Amino acid sequence: MQEHSHCRHRFAETEGPAVYQTMDGIEVNITGSMFQKCTTCGHFDFPVDTREAIESSLKENRKNPNEAKQIYINLVETF
Repeated sequence: MQEHSHCRHRFAETEGPAVYQTMDGIEVNITGSMFQKCTTCGHFDFPVDTREAIESSLKENRKNPNEAKQIYINLVETF
């Protein structure tokens, strides 16, 4: 467990799925990625590459007002 500056609570390493809703009402569902989740408030902390994929998908979704307010991201590690 680690303590993060965002909420000062302890985070635990876990893997998906991670489901949350953004402030503007878009539901984000991420599978196939490791992330840290606050054991108290439920805040997610994703690795940089996952955050970039999420932000890119959100940006595309927000460009089109007729787009469904749900995003599904399946991140598969390839070796």
